Amino acid sequence: LEEVLMQGQGRSRSRSSSVSLTVETALESFNFLNTSDLEDDGSDSSLSTEHRDSVSLSTPLRPAEDSVELQGCMRCGSSPLPMSTGCEALDQALVTHLQTCSAQLLRLGTFGPLRCGEMYALDRLQREAHVLELVCRVSEDGPGRVNEPEEVVPQLESCHSALVFWKQCTGHGNVYTTSVDNFLHTLGMTFRAALPERCSSLADTVFVRLTERVLERKLPRRVTSGARELLTIFQFWNYLEAEGVTVLDTHIAELAEEVWLVHSLQTGDQDTLLKALRRPPQASLGREGLRAVSLLLRDSRGKVCSSAAGLLRGLAEQPRHRERALVSCLELLEDDSTETRVAGCKALACLKAKESIDQLVYLCQTDKDDVRDAAKQALLTFGEEGKLAIRHVEESQDGVPRLFAPGSMASTAF
Repeated sequence: LEEVLMQGQGRSRSRSSSVSLTVETALESFNFLNTSDLEDDGSDSSLSTEHRDSVSLSTPLRPAEDSVELQGCMRCGSSPLPMSTGCEALDQALVTHLQTCSAQLLRLGTFGPLRCGEMYALDRLQREAHVLELVCRVSEDGPGRVNEPEEVVPQLESCHSALVFWKQCTGHGNVYTTSVDNFLHTLGMTFRAALPERCSSLADTVFVRLTERVLERKLPRRVTSGARELLTIFQFWNYLEAEGVTVLDTHIAELAEEVWLVHSLQTGDQDTLLKALRRPPQASLGREGLRAVSLLLRDSRGKVCSSAAGLLRGLAEQPRHRERALVSCLELLEDDSTETRVAGCKALACLKAKESIDQLVYLCQTDKDDVRDAAKQALLTFGEEGKLAIRHVEESQDGVPRLFAPGSMASTAF
């Protein structure tokens, strides 16, 4: 990627923007990737040079006589000119995705009963690698020549209304980025009328939630800084692809149902809770909807707790919905909140999820007392297999080496 940017200096020698300097700074974060582990083992230097050459994103291996030039190029401070793609808007998008890569790299090596953080980080890094390939291609072709979003991400045309929506967000002259504020405004102008009637009062919440999912982080409650914050065409497409969205209107309507369910379950009013739990739309039982249902398993009101448990037991009888619920409830086991992890254990018991025995054993061995107790109670609902797992836990606590190491805690549901 850096090599492609350096080749593009001829198109932008007259410009020395702060954005391009940020590109250079961000790329320095990846310098450690140029050093092969083989060098630490005292391997032959020619082999490690060949390994370094192989990390180029867009060019084949260079001949040996070019290796010195390549190594000079890979040191960000070696060029007197700031690095740039030749287009400031594309530079801004590139900086955004390099920062995402840096954040995801820090999550590698994160362990838990499922290693969710690590697996999701690897998945996102794979998507970001594809983004960098697209940036390389656009930079080589000349980013200033691009006039339409489909020239950057052709796949946008495969999602109904997504391409038209992005054009409305960006207008003319910049197809790569839009402001968060403009993205939210265009969502409201385009899709507010298409929301289910009972969700109409939650329209702003729905659009903020969609934007947060695209950005993969929470927005501040006051979105006053949204005008300065950018959202890229690559982030938009990554989200659509990851969620399997084929019709944007339908996806937003389904998200609205989920937001409505979460809102209803957080009101605290018993009548509202029982009504929402009676027959929620299947579209509302996404990750956040199922999390809200699971948290009610700790409710002190018997009717509320029983209704939430009954809903989850009903999902256990439907294979397609059970699989989605299983993944969502397993993720609760790695939440920072003790209460949420307890709720996750109770939810897995309702789903009769024997697939989660290893993860529950891990919690029995490593977590706080409240979570350990909830995990043991869940294991007891799994019959003889659960009781056998509890015996293994007791043996490990008596000094027997653990039979369930963190590295083996990968769920088949993933």
